Amino acid sequence: MSQLDFKNRKVLITGGAGYVGCRLALMLHEKGYRIRVVDKVTPKERGITFPAAIEFKHGDLRDAHIAKEAVSGIDTIVHLAANIGSLTYMHNHQAEILQENSAIDATLYPAAVEAYVKRIIYSSSSMVFQRAPKFPYVEKDLSEVLLPTNVYGMSKLVGEYFCRAYFEQFKLPYVILRYHNIYGPGEDSKGESPGDIHVIPALIEKVLNGQYPLEILGDLHATRPFTYVDDAVLATFMIFEKAFADDPNVMNSDFNIGSKEATKILDLAQLIWQLLGDGRPFQYTTKETKAVTALRREMDPEKISTVIGWQPKVSLKDGILKTAEWIKSRKDKPRSVLS
Repeated sequence: MSQLDFKNRKVLITGGAGYVGCRLALMLHEKGYRIRVVDKVTPKERGITFPAAIEFKHGDLRDAHIAKEAVSGIDTIVHLAANIGSLTYMHNHQAEILQENSAIDATLYPAAVEAYVKRIIYSSSSMVFQRAPKFPYVEKDLSEVLLPTNVYGMSKLVGEYFCRAYFEQFKLPYVILRYHNIYGPGEDSKGESPGDIHVIPALIEKVLNGQYPLEILGDLHATRPFTYVDDAVLATFMIFEKAFADDPNVMNSDFNIGSKEATKILDLAQLIWQLLGDGRPFQYTTKETKAVTALRREMDPEKISTVIGWQPKVSLKDGILKTAEWIKSRKDKPRSVLS
C-alpha cells in the first residue's frame, strides 16, 4: 500500500465517542489514519477532546440520512455503535435495545453498500454465547449454540447475520469481533445509581463507599473472562490493520476477544475486597436480578492468539487497581470515558 493511498482512505468509527470507540479513534489517529467519528452523544458529554483532525459527526444512525452522510467517502467502517448497559439497564430497556441496535444495522449496511465501502468490522458480543453447549468455547462452536434469550445478545447476533448476509449478497467484506467483559477506567454509570454499571466498577464503588457486607448482584458462581479496556482496544487495532490490508486470515471471519482465565463472581468480589477493603473480614450478601444472562462464560482465545498474536497484557489484579485509582481520582470531578 502506497503512502498516498494510505492517507487518502478514511475510516468511520460508529459509536466513536463511546468507551472503546474513543480510544480506538485516538489510536488510529496517532498512527496516521484519517478518522471520522459518528455518535448520538457528543465528545463533550463524554468528557472527550478529540484532535481537530478527527472529524466528528453528531447524529443517530437510525436516521437513514445520517447514515448516508456518515459513510460518504469512507473506505472502512468500524461498527461499534450499540445501546448497551449493565444487567439492570438491559432488563429495564429491552425494547429500546432491540429496536435501536437492529435499526442502526438496517440503515448502516445499505448505506455502506451504496457508498462502496470496502469492508466493515463489526462489534458483536460474548452474549451470543449465552447458551453455549461446552466450555471453554471457540468461535466455530457458535453454530451449536441455542439462540440467546438475552435481548442484547439477540440484537448482536442479528448484527452478525447482517455481516454475513451483506457479504453473500453484496460482497461487503466483514470481520466480527466479540468482546468479553471489558472493564477499566472510564466506565460511568448508565442507570439509576452510581453502582448501576458493570460488575467490576460496581463492586469497586461499593467497597470504596464503605458498603459492608458487600452486596453481590446475581449468581455467585457465574464465571466471566474479564478483559481490560486497553487490551481490548489493542486487539481491535491489530485486527483493524490486517483488515485494512485485506489480510485473508482475518477477512470474513470472527474473533473472540478475551482472557483464557475465567473468574467466579464470588472470587472477584473477594479479590476486590482484599485489594481495596478496610481490613475487616470479607462478608457479603446477595441480591437477585431479573436480568437474563449467562451462568458460565468461558472462552478459548487460541484463534486470535494464533492469527494476530494478541495476548492480554493487564492482569485482573492490576486492572482492578487501575480502575479503582480512576474512580477515586474522579470522585468529585466530572467523569470522562478516558482515564
